[in-house]
Amino acid sequence: MSRTGKRQSDSSRARRAIALLIVIAACLVAVLIILPRDRRTARPAVYSPGEQAPQRPSRPESGPEASAAAGKQRQERPLPRARIAVVIDDVGYSLEDLEAFLDFPGPITLSVLPNLPYSEESARRIFEAGKELLLHQPMEAENGSDPGPGAILTSQEDEQIRSILEASFAQVPQAAGMNNHMGSLATADPRVMNVIMDYLKSNRRFFLDSRTTTKTLGPETAKAYAVPYLERDIFLDNEPEGRAIKQALEEGMDVASREGSAILIGHVRNPQIVDVIDALLKELDRAGVELVFLSDLLEEADP
Repeated sequence: MSRTGKRQSDSSRARRAIALLIVIAACLVAVLIILPRDRRTARPAVYSPGEQAPQRPSRPESGPEASAAAGKQRQERPLPRARIAVVIDDVGYSLEDLEAFLDFPGPITLSVLPNLPYSEESARRIFEAGKELLLHQPMEAENGSDPGPGAILTSQEDEQIRSILEASFAQVPQAAGMNNHMGSLATADPRVMNVIMDYLKSNRRFFLDSRTTTKTLGPETAKAYAVPYLERDIFLDNEPEGRAIKQALEEGMDVASREGSAILIGHVRNPQIVDVIDALLKELDRAGVELVFLSDLLEEADP
């Protein structure tokens, strides 16, 4: 090839390369111009007749009107459910009295006295029925009344108190905790309560204070030993008639509604408690009050 032909060929290739670069540059410019415009002029959605187009969320407003609206919205939200735990004391004298409570379909907690003819059998049946079990530990009263066999007395040495607790829990080994039977003198004695709380702490059990005296040291000693602690709000059957039990239960519902929870204690010798609670289950639900096991309230309690 001559020099002239070679120069023409090189010049032709250069022109084609320049033309290709111009085309590529033009395409890039078109892309940069067209794409943003497409985003700004997106095609509107089409909705069927009667169908409402979704609204774009607006920016949150501020000021008094917005605060009032937010407060109203919070009030319209369902409130947390209040909870009631029913504890039935004095189990162990009779299996017949116990049956009505075992047949009750809802959660209920039963507390068994030690050293009675049916203590161990009652504990076994309670556990097998899926109910919650406590030890109802006899403790010394101020008025000198006999608390029953295996009682804790203020005259006993520390080791004797621990031995009594050990023997009592051995009869109800599935018990999650204990509450006092009588005990107005013993629960007000700091040494006795320290021994009891030390034992419960070591055995990972909680204490329900029946509050048979305003002088109880339950809250202080439980906190000192980090023992989960609960206390009674209402006695269900100070008067054993059905009408009085219903009134006490309604009082417990009021306490639960105000405080978030309530603990009600009744006694196994009054099986009409079951009938009253069963009759009021729908009312409990309408009032936003839930029936629960006693231990379900532990998450609310401060040790």
